[in-house]
Amino acid sequence: MGISRRAFLTGSVSGAVLLLAACTTDAPPPTATPTPTATPTPTPTPLPEGVAPVAFRRSDWARDPYALGATSHLTPDAGPDSRRALREPLGDRVFLAGEATASVSPGTVSGARASGFEVADAVADVAQPGERIAVVGAGVAGATAARSLADRGFEVVVIEARDRVGGRVHSVDGDDWPFPVELGAALPLGDAAVALRAALALGGVALTRLEPTVEARGADGAALVTDGPVLDATTASALARAAEWAAGRAGSPTLAEALAGSGADQVSAEPDASGVSDADRLAVVVDEVLPVRFGAGASALAARELDAGGASGVSELVLPADAALVTGGFSSFITAQLRGLDVLRDSNVVRIRHGDEGVGLRTATGESLSADRAVVTVPLGVLKEASVEFSPELPQQHLDAIDALGVGHQEVLWLRFERAFWSTTATVWVVADDTARWRVFLNLEPVTGEPVLVALTGGDAALATLELDDDEAVAQAMASLQPYLDLLDDPGDDGAGEGDDGAGTEPGETTTSDSTPAS
Repeated sequence: MGISRRAFLTGSVSGAVLLLAACTTDAPPPTATPTPTATPTPTPTPLPEGVAPVAFRRSDWARDPYALGATSHLTPDAGPDSRRALREPLGDRVFLAGEATASVSPGTVSGARASGFEVADAVADVAQPGERIAVVGAGVAGATAARSLADRGFEVVVIEARDRVGGRVHSVDGDDWPFPVELGAALPLGDAAVALRAALALGGVALTRLEPTVEARGADGAALVTDGPVLDATTASALARAAEWAAGRAGSPTLAEALAGSGADQVSAEPDASGVSDADRLAVVVDEVLPVRFGAGASALAARELDAGGASGVSELVLPADAALVTGGFSSFITAQLRGLDVLRDSNVVRIRHGDEGVGLRTATGESLSADRAVVTVPLGVLKEASVEFSPELPQQHLDAIDALGVGHQEVLWLRFERAFWSTTATVWVVADDTARWRVFLNLEPVTGEPVLVALTGGDAALATLELDDDEAVAQAMASLQPYLDLLDDPGDDGAGEGDDGAGTEPGETTTSDSTPAS
């Protein structure tokens, strides 16, 4: 019989190169926060002196009061029109936008940008020349809408909850890093990704093509898979079959239900020459890769999320062949979009009133602002908390959509080392070990020349990492990485080794809603 489903991962996991593909903008601070499922924390095996990262940054989107999650996804309760219902205007005065409302590439930063253009068109269709438009949120959707409306001659004011712009795009510069660290959206995905990548390049923001090479190692360090494909044909076909089955059913089955109902999970459990079965490969993709990509597990994710036109479409959905990582500072792109516009930072909108005469907005500090119309780009997680009071109340179709759509959880942990302690040049690493807290890593050294690794996690696993403080998170990541650290005793390397003073450098800091890595 093949090895256990978590004891091995094939090239299929390269789809985990996500780095938070979703992005919407800021909102007033709610009070509730997700409660991660309690997970025992294993004691890491001590590493040799000199191996600790010299800098780190981690995200905390689930507890960020202006996000309460990293993305949105379809659930069994969400119908095909849930996103459409959410973007319906309120009396032609208030327009909702963002990745959760996007008609193309929803749940991604590419979709957030497309939504910004869509909402600007909708406003322009009903507004009179010269009207004043308030845009709530200075993330990708808000900045795109604001620039588009301003370029059409409208008076635009952007109201931002944080002291920075960008929303769930958050680039962090610093002397500790060779290029800006992206704690939020960094990998444009979906049909709208081509346009976003082109816009970034035109704006002078560097992107780095990712090589879709994968390696999986067991706890003993043995390489189980090298240079695997993005998604093996059998796994992609199984996922496509499940999605097709779900599309023909009433309601919205979960991926787990669709795999079982369609029989797509009945793949061979017979190990191949490498000791791995198709069942092993499928299980690992479902359990590890898709939560990173969508922010939810198979029991919460609607199968129609994978309805992408067959096996090849599923592969492109998970990780397109032309995928490129933003390495030139994504936030600078948003700053440029807002240049010359009136942006009110540190202004949390808590109430929005609208009627025939226009729109009135009130901030948490009691300040008021009036406009002819408003574009609201608060994230789904904040809408679920009802932190913004709408008057009149939101229509029932909006409330139903907010309730039905799911909030996806994705977190990242960036690690920079003095030198590379690993020999593999694979871009995506998988740790085939049940006890590892972090099981998917992105190796940026082959594409950037810098010894930087990024740990990726999604769904319940992402919430579980929030139980760890910074020291514990880094220690657990290092423990997970041990199968790959095969150059620790390389005598020919002149980098930080045993006795190197730099090894004791205190790691970098995390970010909070305003200064933490998940804002």
